[in-house]
Amino acid sequence: MLNTFRSHHKKVFWILIIFVVPAFVMLGGSYLLRGKKENIVLKIGNHTVNQDEFKYYVTMAQLYFAFLDLPDKEKKISKQDIVQTSLDYILFLWKANKEKIRVSDEEVIDTIKKIKIFSRDGQFDKEYYLRFLRYMRTEPRVFEEYIRNFLKIDKLYQKYIKINPSDAEAKKLYKKDTQTAKIDYIAIPYDKFKEQIKVTEDEIKNFYEKNKLSFKEEPEIKLKYAIITNNQELYDKVMKDFDNIKTIDELKTRYAVDVKETGFIGRKDPIEGLGWHPEINRIAFSLKKGKLRRPLEINTGYIFLQKEDERAAYVPEFSQIQQKVEDTMKTQLAKEEVRKLVKETMQKINNTPGANLKRIADGEHLDYKETGDFKYNDYIEGVGLNEKLSKIIFSLKKGAVYPYPLFLSKGAYIIELKDLSPFNEKDFALKRDEYLGKTRQYMELEAKLKFLASIKKEANANF
Repeated sequence: MLNTFRSHHKKVFWILIIFVVPAFVMLGGSYLLRGKKENIVLKIGNHTVNQDEFKYYVTMAQLYFAFLDLPDKEKKISKQDIVQTSLDYILFLWKANKEKIRVSDEEVIDTIKKIKIFSRDGQFDKEYYLRFLRYMRTEPRVFEEYIRNFLKIDKLYQKYIKINPSDAEAKKLYKKDTQTAKIDYIAIPYDKFKEQIKVTEDEIKNFYEKNKLSFKEEPEIKLKYAIITNNQELYDKVMKDFDNIKTIDELKTRYAVDVKETGFIGRKDPIEGLGWHPEINRIAFSLKKGKLRRPLEINTGYIFLQKEDERAAYVPEFSQIQQKVEDTMKTQLAKEEVRKLVKETMQKINNTPGANLKRIADGEHLDYKETGDFKYNDYIEGVGLNEKLSKIIFSLKKGAVYPYPLFLSKGAYIIELKDLSPFNEKDFALKRDEYLGKTRQYMELEAKLKFLASIKKEANANF
């Protein structure tokens, strides 16, 4: 982590002006938990973190992203990135303090002296350092505590996250990036049979009664919301008066803001007139019915929310969803027919030495297709993007038919590997260090996520 600090250069100052100096005063607002106090951000262990304390971790995250050595074109850091990193730091530092990890003043000073932007002619320059702190509008002791906390996290990493990628793991990643394959396949779509299936109303009703729970509708709410866009003066007036405003209709009456209302929506549904906002949905579902919530900051301004109505999960009456039940029943019956046909087709392939998929497909009047070249992570023509399928394909030998049919979302597939580009040992030797580095990054990210999950569980953290 501190390596990014030590290796950066002077252009970090303009980045600091953009990312660090302007405080994101409202940043934590859209991540509040329900609680007696409106400014509670989260709970970890026996400690409650409020918005003022959360701002400390936000500044840590801003520092990290400001020093992160990425090409300028990649420096598109969102508020979500900063908030998530802030939450990560809370977890890491809780664990570091629990483990009694200590960082001496000497280690802090030594680290600061190694940060290149504080150097002139290869030597630490106190004036450069103080100039940096003036940009930061902070005191040396405050900045040094940030560095101390970064070092604590570094030591925590060193204790729990040990990554040593092997050549075999680097080769595996190299293959995914460079190898190409071609396949041919027989496709048997479910719709091929679904169109032919006829069912009576009594059969549909019987299917509904046996499978009622599968038609259960998730909880839904109706929502009213208002957005104040690009009008800081109006927003300030509203917030000054907010404690006297009980409903969103009062907000509309007093300040002539435009209020919109949704129909019933689920947790994962788009909000009418607003689009996909999972975090807003999550918060809206947690609200008390009829209570106006303090505003959340979004990209276009500030949004005020009020839950108008709610209904618990329920199973609709048959008359309400008869068409859906019929469609579900036909799909299930179609899948059963496809399984029977695939089983018969696989038997013919297995009983025919040197079986030719095209000849068998033509004989059975089935769809046969061939793809062009594709890589491990590419979309496969006519099939889709499916890691499980890619893993199977790139493990086959050239000319081999995979011995089991694959049942995907649209139908069943019988796969044959037509061609596979050879592993380029010479090119890998040239790029070995690059792929060891990439592999380390992926492994570190995976280890970090698992470590964070374990800390969150250990601390009983409520985010």
